[in-house]
Amino acid sequence: MNNFNSLWLRVNKVSKYLFGFMITAFLLMVIYQSFIAPSPLRKVVLRVGSDAETVLSHDPLPENTLVLQLVNFSTLPKAKVLVNGQMKGDFSHPYVTVPVENGDVVEVDTTFYQHSVRIRIADVSSRVLWPRKGTETVGKQTVILLDKIKLSHQK
Repeated sequence: MNNFNSLWLRVNKVSKYLFGFMITAFLLMVIYQSFIAPSPLRKVVLRVGSDAETVLSHDPLPENTLVLQLVNFSTLPKAKVLVNGQMKGDFSHPYVTVPVENGDVVEVDTTFYQHSVRIRIADVSSRVLWPRKGTETVGKQTVILLDKIKLSHQK
């Protein structure tokens, strides 16, 4: 019985040291992460207050192009972008880039969805005079007419 008690005391002492070692290793790892490794929080903080327009403005758009943004949802794959009645894209992603010509009629078919869908013209190429960047329209179970395209005559 005495041997069992002394063995139990040694196991108990070793487990306390092992537990202390694990806590120390964990704390050192956290300290390492906070000082040495790049913080993902910094990336998030830098994006606070940023707008998608800022991101889009870095690359020039191809000539005669509209960029449509789905405002109130991240994706609506059954919302179709129509140019002159023909499907040119869908909102599988929040942004859709559509090539257009003068006089084209741009619409978004939201007839599948039973809730309001808000579409914003996030960006336009330099030749597109109408519709204007930032224009928003809302529709529910309908075909939303965005506008008729008007281009400048200069290239």
